[in-house]
Amino acid sequence: MSIASHFVFSIKNLVMYPIINLRNHKMDLHWYLRALEEVVIRVLFSTFSLKASRVEGLTGVWVGNQKLAAIGIRASQWITYHGLALNVTTDLSPFSWIVPCGIQDRQVGSIKRLLKIDQSSNGCRETDLDHPDNCQLIDITNNSLIKEFSEVFQVEVIKKNVLFSEISEKNF
Repeated sequence: MSIASHFVFSIKNLVMYPIINLRNHKMDLHWYLRALEEVVIRVLFSTFSLKASRVEGLTGVWVGNQKLAAIGIRASQWITYHGLALNVTTDLSPFSWIVPCGIQDRQVGSIKRLLKIDQSSNGCRETDLDHPDNCQLIDITNNSLIKEFSEVFQVEVIKKNVLFSEISEKNF
């Protein structure tokens, strides 16, 4: 079985909008949300050794009190669309001006920021280490996201790179 998936890249985050027929999996939207969370949890641990988790009563993926992935889905006749956004190199400063997702006691985080914190807590200065740049970090995360998605959903992902200019010409 194969599925189509759209991956949109920006300098800030990685967005994944899977198109899946849930009749071929489980016709349960809560199961689908938890499965998307599982994909991200696996990516963060297998690729970056970050221990992510779910928070009871909240949708998304968290490392400590920082939300790294937001998930919003829609389904029509059990065909899914929309999906998740994973903060990879996101500028987090605008989140200090609002209460993200209406959650008072939690923050928004990014992989890049957590890796810097982890490196500094190990006594290493950032300049001492071989660090990927933003584009490399997005690419590493993207490859891991595709791998983990394929494993969690037991599907073959058909990857197609689309230039932003191709999207805007067709849709605007």
